[in-house]
Amino acid sequence: MKQLRLDEVARLSDRSDPVPDEIWNEAARHHDEPALAALVLAIASINVWNRLNVATRQVVGSVQWNP
Repeated sequence: MKQLRLDEVARLSDRSDPVPDEIWNEAARHHDEPALAALVLAIASINVWNRLNVATRQVVGSVQWNP
């Protein structure tokens, strides 16, 4: 069984068919539509935060929060 991985969804520009039907259909076998939507939104959120950190040159774990 091929797993839907974050990098398979996040790297859209690397291939002509970013999320092949085979991969989407396999994910759909295990999750209903609301769960698939949540998964896509979670991946998009992670992707945007990663891009913002790269653009602003933030290093993960470099910020110390004082409660």
